[in-house]
Amino acid sequence: MNKIIYTEQQMNTLNNRQQKEVEIVNNLHFITIKDLANTLNVSEMTARRDCAQLANQGLIKQVYGGITSNIPGKTPNYIVDSEIKKNTIIKEKIAAKAISLLAKDEVFFLDSGTTAAAIAKLLPRDSSYTIITPSFLAIELLVKLDQSSIICPGGIYLNKPRVFYNQESANLLRQYRASKCFIGATGFDINQGITCGYFEDVPLKQAMLDCSQERILIIDSSKFDKVSTCVFTNLTTFSAIITDEGIPQAYRDFITSNGIKLYIA
Repeated sequence: MNKIIYTEQQMNTLNNRQQKEVEIVNNLHFITIKDLANTLNVSEMTARRDCAQLANQGLIKQVYGGITSNIPGKTPNYIVDSEIKKNTIIKEKIAAKAISLLAKDEVFFLDSGTTAAAIAKLLPRDSSYTIITPSFLAIELLVKLDQSSIICPGGIYLNKPRVFYNQESANLLRQYRASKCFIGATGFDINQGITCGYFEDVPLKQAMLDCSQERILIIDSSKFDKVSTCVFTNLTTFSAIITDEGIPQAYRDFITSNGIKLYIA
């Protein structure tokens, strides 16, 4: 666990709640104001006021969509180039199952990440969909679809996750509605929630989740019992999960006991 070393002056100005807020942000790397307020059972106004003070002291950073750690050297642990080579056969099985759930001419959101890219790769060339995605990795593959429409919010290009992002990207995604979204994750822990590797991804994922009728998590079994840098949602946000047969029994039970559909690819 990373720890901040406070100066005596900082210690004198922080109350117990604010110290807890800094600890939460450092452990999760990113959290929204709403989730922080819910975690501590305080109002969003209180959490927002605390975070403004903590940011002024240099203990956290305020970013679009929430707050993030200010610990030097604390960086996301997900790099697409290394993930592409992992569990490719499993990801393609998950992708094939996801595609089987699509109807002709369906409108759907497609997240960033290599499992989402596997969906883009396996879609038949004559597919007729409207696909909304911030993922450059997916777009590179989707351009082969002669009969489909591709919508991208654009923005600043981040190379490691291969995603287009800026402060307006999430707002642009929220202008659209889809029958389904396929959302990836780099970690799923029963206690810590569902996580991703970059805080820039969080508002994009949340926008796609909020604007979809069916919310489907696509995740290979190596991600269970893992925690990445940024919590972006919890299990009950999703209507279904697609994974592989390596999923631990504890997670099978946890998912089904919450009434979530579980597809084993």
